[in-house]
Amino acid sequence: MAADLFTMRLADAQQRIKQTELALVLSEKMVAENLALSSRIRSARRRIVKPRGRLATIDPTTLKEFAL
Repeated sequence: MAADLFTMRLADAQQRIKQTELALVLSEKMVAENLALSSRIRSARRRIVKPRGRLATIDPTTLKEFAL
């Protein structure tokens, strides 16, 4: 009887370990996706900031229209 209880608890613990490992894998994928998205956003901002600076030197009054 004690062996059955031990076996059940062991099976339960193994199942929780597998669920935790799956959650970790999914979390790692989400972090990788977020890092890729952040990189894309930073690149896009750099592409916007440079032309905005040139526009400000050409016509400073138009800068107000494009403020972020």
